[in-house]
Amino acid sequence: MTSSVGIIGAGTMGQGIAQVAALAGEQVLLYDVKTAQSREARDKIFGFLDKMAGKKQIQATEADAAKAADSTWPPD
Repeated sequence: MTSSVGIIGAGTMGQGIAQVAALAGEQVLLYDVKTAQSREARDKIFGFLDKMAGKKQIQATEADAAKAADSTWPPD
């Protein structure tokens, strides 16, 4: 069963929590009062996931699943 995790604040700590939650299969909603910060955080998380997959720390399918679980608010 997948649950949802809401994270308020897309700084360093929020990004880390979002990444771990997404890798655990949770639906992630990442919010920051600065819209640009939410989007930048999402891009950084996606970059970290790609880097981990490139180093074979996780499977590419795991990275793709985690990306699909990550949402930002407000959406693009």
